[in-house]
Amino acid sequence: MTPARPLCLTVTIMLASWLAATAVQAEEPLPGESEPQLLWCLDHFSRFHHYEDVTIPYGPSVDLMQELARRAGFKLAFTPKTPVARCLRLMAEGKVDLMSNLKFSAERDAIMYLLPYNKTVPESLFIRQDDKRQLETEAQLQQLTLVSIRGYIYSPAITALLQQKQRHIVEVDSIEAGLEMVIRGRVDGLVAPTVSTSEAIDNISSYHNKFRNAGIDFSRGQSGFIHIGLSRLSPYAAMEPILRQHLATMLNDGTVERLYAIPTKLQPAPRLNKQP
Repeated sequence: MTPARPLCLTVTIMLASWLAATAVQAEEPLPGESEPQLLWCLDHFSRFHHYEDVTIPYGPSVDLMQELARRAGFKLAFTPKTPVARCLRLMAEGKVDLMSNLKFSAERDAIMYLLPYNKTVPESLFIRQDDKRQLETEAQLQQLTLVSIRGYIYSPAITALLQQKQRHIVEVDSIEAGLEMVIRGRVDGLVAPTVSTSEAIDNISSYHNKFRNAGIDFSRGQSGFIHIGLSRLSPYAAMEPILRQHLATMLNDGTVERLYAIPTKLQPAPRLNKQP
């Protein structure tokens, strides 16, 4: 009797087969078609692109990418829901073309062109609603055990804080997993992206009235950008100036602000920098 194949191996093989087939489609347009097809690698990311229990993602990020595709003259294809760490590996290998909602890092810049299109919102510390401690400064966090999101690029200030507290940091794969650890009392708080975490809390009924934002300002007076990434090994890497130009136009004509202006109940949409 043939032993059962582990589920994780089966999923990996299925994804690899799907990517191989899609790559052929992307590089060889059908007869009569002149538009290239670029493959966007993405996972579920609350508030920005919803990709749970659906075959086609939706949300502001999807609207943005589809509008960029329309203006720049390419067809947009989606991978199955894929963890960010795997998307980054596929980008490094040129097996997918695009990612979105990326913060800058030197490692990412080495494997992809990073095209800014929106200002970041500083991360926040989420604690239990019944936690009565008044946490107002970073110094007050030194004795706490915190959870962070594996693979997420934090701001320089948060990165430095997490490195100082390595013995008191637990890493998880998702915002929801981090919230679960907080609500069960296994850690003191979750340091995570403000908008997406607020949206995740709002979308899960069992989390309502269970968390609060501690209100610590992690920005240190600095701001950054989120980016669309284009793989440097993509067959369409030469489209980088075109994509950059159209993103700049979308910023200046208000398209990005309009697409991201859908408010959430727990966090307003971020203010945008209109400079390209």
